[in-house]
Amino acid sequence: MELDPLYHVKQLFYQAAIEEATSQLSSDSDETLSQRRSIYIARSYLSLSPPNTLLAKKILSNYSIESSISIKILNSFISFLEGDKEKLEEIRDFVLEIEGNENEDSFEENIVRVISGICFIISGENEEAVATLNEGRGKEDLECLALLVQLLLTLDRRDLAQTTYNTAKKIGNDSILVQAMEAWIGLKTGSRPLHQSYYFYEELYQLPSGRTPPVLASHAASHLLLGHIDEAKADIVEASQKENGDKDGNILAVGTTLGIEGYSEKLASNAPQHPFAIDLAEKSRLFDEAASKFAIPA
Repeated sequence: MELDPLYHVKQLFYQAAIEEATSQLSSDSDETLSQRRSIYIARSYLSLSPPNTLLAKKILSNYSIESSISIKILNSFISFLEGDKEKLEEIRDFVLEIEGNENEDSFEENIVRVISGICFIISGENEEAVATLNEGRGKEDLECLALLVQLLLTLDRRDLAQTTYNTAKKIGNDSILVQAMEAWIGLKTGSRPLHQSYYFYEELYQLPSGRTPPVLASHAASHLLLGHIDEAKADIVEASQKENGDKDGNILAVGTTLGIEGYSEKLASNAPQHPFAIDLAEKSRLFDEAASKFAIPA
């Protein structure tokens, strides 16, 4: 099998080893390879909580916005993350562009599909996201399939997530993305699959650059579901001490579930759009509404 020249930066990105991934700039003599490496570095900055759009822009500024459709959509994605929701229509047009071009490079098409899929999910257009990720070359791209598995699990369609995982396994059984999909399904399923999820996050946790906020949050979640409360709390405390860790929605959500003092308030103020924060706010509203119907005797 031909070695992917982007293998190392991709692995670091998938492992959420963002600091390591963003140090992977090199003087590739191949302009296309240099640009594609920079795309993963920019995406690493954008995956931070909150996204570091400034550094992502700086990385992409080395390339003409007209140089490729992947550079175009990443610049639009940055604007979208900065609050320009009108960019969603521009991103939608990029999807139409690659769907109407059978000669589009597979790397370019897959970047367009996964970035647009993320935007559609953020915008609540789940059906559009499923269609985008599951059409064209997206059906054979592990990043598209991984994002699709995440989406299906949030929609409580574990059956379809399992089917998508089985497809991905045939494409790249040894890929870290396939292992991640198995771990996500295990966290959702519980029982024996949950132990496999724990082993996956434990392996990442033990890597030299592995104890990042996203990994610690997932490691804590697997501990929590296995009933290892003290270990889960230790992970969350450590994650909270990382840069911006005390503002990370996933860390705050797990900390809230663990009942750690102050985390519920931090979740509501720092990550109000996190699914768990939205769910808690809605339950609180319903409780207050019900309580208002009952008068307390004087």
